[in-house]
Amino acid sequence: MKKITLALLCVCTLASIAFAGSKNAAAGRSLSEKFGVGFNSSVQDLPALAVRYWLIDVAGIEGFLGFKIDDNHANKNRYVVGGKFLYVIKSYKKLNVFSIASLALHRENKTFGIISGGLGIEWFVLDDLSLCTEAGLSFSAGGAGGTTSLKTNVENIPKISVKYYL
Repeated sequence: MKKITLALLCVCTLASIAFAGSKNAAAGRSLSEKFGVGFNSSVQDLPALAVRYWLIDVAGIEGFLGFKIDDNHANKNRYVVGGKFLYVIKSYKKLNVFSIASLALHRENKTFGIISGGLGIEWFVLDDLSLCTEAGLSFSAGGAGGTTSLKTNVENIPKISVKYYL
């Protein structure tokens, strides 16, 4: 119970930082009602396909799905499926700094849930092409042996996710 409370406290702290920076967020590029499709290089150690949609300029959602099917490995059927809420803290012409709250289901030996919170940076290399990386804290419940854990979560560093905006 203490770990769940600590994880929720961390996510709430990161969310409050995001809302405090909302006055500065509108200075950069307009993302409102844009779809981004792409590839996250590492979500729980699995490559994942992702779709991102910006509801307004400072708030967006992302869904992701990654899987690995391998008949010759002990963990032959692995997958991760989940979603993220993104909130832009600071926006520049070609760079967004945002906070993240994420929920996911992951299966390795056993299916378990993951709650994550953190910060991310999205750099627009071209007008419609961005590179992104994220880091934060992750809480998982029901892992191998029914254990729970709280750990740092670095999804894409040094790997970078790619999104193309339609």
